Amino acid sequence: MEQIAELSEAPPDSLQVPAEISNVRDAARSELPWILAAGAIVVVQLWFGLIATSFWLDETGTWWIVKDGAAEAVRRSLSWSGQSPLFYLIAWSSSRLFGLNEVALRIPSVLAMSGAVYFVYRIAERLYDRASAALASFVFLCVGSYFAIDARPYALAILCLTVSTWALLRWLDSSRMMDGVLYVIAGAMVVYAHCVLSVGLGAGVVYAVVAVRKQPRRLVWMALMMAATDLLSLPLISQLKTFYATRSVHTFTGAPAFDDLLIGLIPASLAGLLILIVWLDAAYNRNTESARPLCSAQVVVLIGTWALFSPVFLFLLSVCTDVRLFVDRYYSSALPGQALLLGGLLSSVQRSSLRKALIVAVAATAILTQGRSAVGNHGKEDWRTAMAVVDKEAGSAPVLLVSPFAEATDFKSLRDPKLREILFAPEALYGEPVRSIRLPHVFASRDTADLENVAGQLKNERRFYLLTDKPDQSYEFWLLGKVDSGCRPELAERSFGYIRIARFTCRD
Repeated sequence: MEQIAELSEAPPDSLQVPAEISNVRDAARSELPWILAAGAIVVVQLWFGLIATSFWLDETGTWWIVKDGAAEAVRRSLSWSGQSPLFYLIAWSSSRLFGLNEVALRIPSVLAMSGAVYFVYRIAERLYDRASAALASFVFLCVGSYFAIDARPYALAILCLTVSTWALLRWLDSSRMMDGVLYVIAGAMVVYAHCVLSVGLGAGVVYAVVAVRKQPRRLVWMALMMAATDLLSLPLISQLKTFYATRSVHTFTGAPAFDDLLIGLIPASLAGLLILIVWLDAAYNRNTESARPLCSAQVVVLIGTWALFSPVFLFLLSVCTDVRLFVDRYYSSALPGQALLLGGLLSSVQRSSLRKALIVAVAATAILTQGRSAVGNHGKEDWRTAMAVVDKEAGSAPVLLVSPFAEATDFKSLRDPKLREILFAPEALYGEPVRSIRLPHVFASRDTADLENVAGQLKNERRFYLLTDKPDQSYEFWLLGKVDSGCRPELAERSFGYIRIARFTCRD
């Protein structure tokens, strides 16, 4: 019975590789202790080391959505974010168990990313073998660590995406009804977690069509499963319309350039590029470390489409339309495919010492680019420390707060009861100063009366502060022109990531 069970879990013949290559990669099992050690260091540094650090801007939005109960979480997720309340209800449940704090709201993402690592391993095991699967899941752990401690729905969407792809591979292998049902449900859950990340489902569809293109009956079943996924997603149509109607809010970047696309296709930064260069050099020179074919052409379709489709699609969308969604978190649905690609290339390098060196390089790059030594906190916005410094130094002096949310278009939006709190969620969470003056997201020169009122409040002040997370200095220039000419601004010496604190000191 054990032999039968083992055979039932084996990859289908179409996914098998030659015995010679399998033997070469079986030797890679000697790297397992290296993978486990490097993976443990990454988890300690990037997961446990940063899970309690300050929220970045969008995470404070999650805090605001869930802080007043489940019913409010549902209402606010629909009205504010235009998303399904799925993730926010999970985050609210976690806050009920562990308190309304950074760790509690990030625990769901930790669990989701842990599950995604497991399913990337299972997918790679079916496409490659166990030794290569360990390398692929390790690469994914490194490149996906940012989302593992992000109080946002990206890790949940990636988990659902990997479950959906794993179920699809099993269905293509066996045609079992339960695998088809799991594929449909998990695919719909991707849409409910985050609609933009559902672009990643396209890779599985392309692969399935290629795999069963000569089997009309299975093609029909595939079409029915896709229709079922769409049917389950129908309740989100109104949210998708809201998301599109407010697309200008998401357009916080300009049109991407070609070098931005290259960055989106190499998730492990310098380490991922190093793996690719080593593999190409070995394949070209055909020396003792030469790379060998890893898998069938069909598997190349799946991995290649998964790794490339989402960033390329969002890049073209951002270049050709006014929907600017080419942002790393939005094309993160490609990370499992990119990890499968890089893990496979790494596995095909025959020299064990070189593979071990690349394992260390991937882990080191992940820690240096995402860890404390590079950014100081998760998200590159240390709102907690910035607000503490302002509170300690300003005292009763006025503090001008520029709303970090793009929805704060003018002074009128600041007075909207429905937006008043969310537009300053970081300040509400980490402590708004005693005397705060709220300003729109961008300098609103058309709001002359409101700006004059602000200037009047500062006329006789010997010092005041400006806090913003934007590099634009329009407010500073305006203040220098409106208040006493003897005022001079000084930036706070401490670094808070993207956040700037300017202190204006005026002569008597």
